[in-house]
Amino acid sequence: MPQHENVAAANEGTLFSERQWGLAVSTRAQAQRESTTAVKFDKGDSWEKELMQSYEGDQWILSNAEKGEQKGGLWFVKKKLYIPAILRTKILHRFHDNQSAGHMGITKTTKTIAKHCWWPGMRKDIKNYVTQCDDCAMNKSRGGKPMGLLQPVAEPTRPWECVAMDFVGELPVSKGHRYIWTVLDLFSKQAHFIALAKLPSAEKLAELYINHIYKLHGCPSRVVSDRGVQFTAKFWRKFLEMLGAERSLSSAFHPMTNGAVERTQQTLGQFLRIYSNMRQNDWSKWLAFAELAFNSTIHSATNKTPFEVVYGYEIQPLPQLPRWAENEEVGAGKWKAQMLECWGQVTASLKEAHKKYKTFADRKRMEGDKLEKGDLVWLSTQNIKLGLPSKKLGPKFIGPFRIQDVINEVTFQLFLPKSLGKIHPVFHRSLLKKYMGTLDKMDT
Repeated sequence: MPQHENVAAANEGTLFSERQWGLAVSTRAQAQRESTTAVKFDKGDSWEKELMQSYEGDQWILSNAEKGEQKGGLWFVKKKLYIPAILRTKILHRFHDNQSAGHMGITKTTKTIAKHCWWPGMRKDIKNYVTQCDDCAMNKSRGGKPMGLLQPVAEPTRPWECVAMDFVGELPVSKGHRYIWTVLDLFSKQAHFIALAKLPSAEKLAELYINHIYKLHGCPSRVVSDRGVQFTAKFWRKFLEMLGAERSLSSAFHPMTNGAVERTQQTLGQFLRIYSNMRQNDWSKWLAFAELAFNSTIHSATNKTPFEVVYGYEIQPLPQLPRWAENEEVGAGKWKAQMLECWGQVTASLKEAHKKYKTFADRKRMEGDKLEKGDLVWLSTQNIKLGLPSKKLGPKFIGPFRIQDVINEVTFQLFLPKSLGKIHPVFHRSLLKKYMGTLDKMDT
């Protein structure tokens, strides 16, 4: 790869670009013929002769001759052929890599070899060999739960400190509008739904933010979004820097980072499906009602309505019903104390809600192997176009690629070759698999 000068690191990019797609695709048969480590067994007497020669000087035979039995010049242990240390790699290649072996897993390979052969530490050697097999790593799906436990996106302590946003569309034309811009406060859960004629440029998005959000709620400390072109543009980044806000983009192919907005949009979709006409061309007139309904409903995470958290009192969407009247102190001091108390309660509720979400989500996930800066990993091809005739016959993983930076416990930035194009190099842990081969070992 261009980022590494040593030979072993250079092979990281070669493994992807030359053996898998597009640039110089070669068949597995060609790769095996070209491989300098390919092993071929001689048949008949030649193979037996090689075995007999390998027994000479074998340390295990010299130390444990009484445990074996020699027959026809070959050594057997419990009626199974003893394989000397010098030939074990060849045997592993024959029973794992060969076309008739089929690159089976650890258990099946062990059972196949154990039918005919034996040597001390055989199971451990088979496990290490299969685990380090690059062909298996590239072409086999990783079973079990997805890796990467749930992590908090933001931990705000006041309304409109952390903001998340996304777009809905393209929708049927409604009064000239085709899209909905959803902006959500991650503390109070207050949302704004703005109808748009088209997806805005970064410059237009900044103008919209000032006219619809900034004038009402001021500057946020952090803005969370997906990787839409509007949010990745330099202008938008400069605009947020001018406001003093941090930009937080979701990792590549992992929209769950912006999950709070996704759930808000699900609720919005339910509302519009119920109230829109059959031609679906009047949805824009219902956005104001959807916003009022959403913001006046108690949210499960805060146990309060967004209006109460932001303004300190309930907004009445319908004529107010009679209430029990109490003599309460009224004034700015009392209101401020109530607001601070409310925000403290919301902060505690959000932490408790996240704890419950994490407990529930982590049941379906696993932590996985710990990854550090400089480690080599395989990258899932789940969301990557390989340029092959059929993705079903393409590799499940490509690489290995080196970790350039650790963003957090489940997000990593990789060194990627230019041949991959304009793919954002930051990925979630669930799309990565730790490299177990010998590339780094050859470098040392």
